Amino acid sequence: MGHFIYGRQNTWTSEQWSSTSGFVKGAMWEPDGRMILLAFSKSSTLGSIHFASKPPSLDAHLLPVDLPDMMMLTGSQGIEKIAWDDSGDRLAVSYKGGDELYRGLIAIYDTRRTPLVSASLIGFIRGPGDNPKPLAFSFHGKFKQGPLLSVCWSSGFCCTYPLIFRSHVLP
Repeated sequence: MGHFIYGRQNTWTSEQWSSTSGFVKGAMWEPDGRMILLAFSKSSTLGSIHFASKPPSLDAHLLPVDLPDMMMLTGSQGIEKIAWDDSGDRLAVSYKGGDELYRGLIAIYDTRRTPLVSASLIGFIRGPGDNPKPLAFSFHGKFKQGPLLSVCWSSGFCCTYPLIFRSHVLP
């Protein structure tokens, strides 16, 4: 359950929305500002809030965004953190638990935003050191060659991973 606050003509109000998927673990704006991607504490499915008109209006619809293979492959217990690059093309997801092979990895998804958000698993990133878990991660906001993900791992390492598209590779 959460309160979404918005303003209209110098007045502020809020609208309460509830979810059976637990509380919000992360929220990321889509590059064009037409939707917000949400991660919930008790779900391996994301939610996307599609706005019918430009914010701050809250005339919106909450729709599920399935993350293919998340539960089946990893044996995870839900999403921990998310990061969405500024182009809206790459999504990084860490998750709770998971079996021995997938524990502590970051899943990387290719995302499409038309007409609705959808995600396809590209692969996983494993950190360096002993039993690394991602503590924090974020995409570089101004890197023009493509998505650039930086991760701080529990093993004490901070690493940067270029997730560059083929169209951005120099000749």
